[in-house]
Amino acid sequence: MDIATMHFWGKTKYWWALIITGILMIPCGLWLWFQPALGYEVLSLLLGWLLILFGIVQLIVSGNVKQKVRGWGWWLAGGIIDILIGFILVGNLSFSEAVLPFFFAFIFMYKGIANLFSALNMVSTHRYWWLYLVNGLLLL
Repeated sequence: MDIATMHFWGKTKYWWALIITGILMIPCGLWLWFQPALGYEVLSLLLGWLLILFGIVQLIVSGNVKQKVRGWGWWLAGGIIDILIGFILVGNLSFSEAVLPFFFAFIFMYKGIANLFSALNMVSTHRYWWLYLVNGLLLL
């Protein structure tokens, strides 16, 4: 979680949509865990549909903030990018299977760098800033 999302929580009336999206991802992951024969193909298709769903949720949340606070634009941009990548993954299965490892690598690098910068921004204000630092290093 980067510093922009920390300031964003609680500023919208659709906070529950993010929780429902996360809860829906848990059984999907468990189903995939117990169906290894379908594995890679289902993973790329499932990831595409979940990215479309999460992108729509991000657009709804970013458009319905009570007050325009810092970080809402990143949610809007992230929602648009998630929807576009989701449609690419769903639309061309052979392409999505070839790109999937690079996609995960990009996500881990992005979140790792974001957590490193968040940790550096929180050194003087938060007690557990070092958890973001460790998380960022492990993700990288």
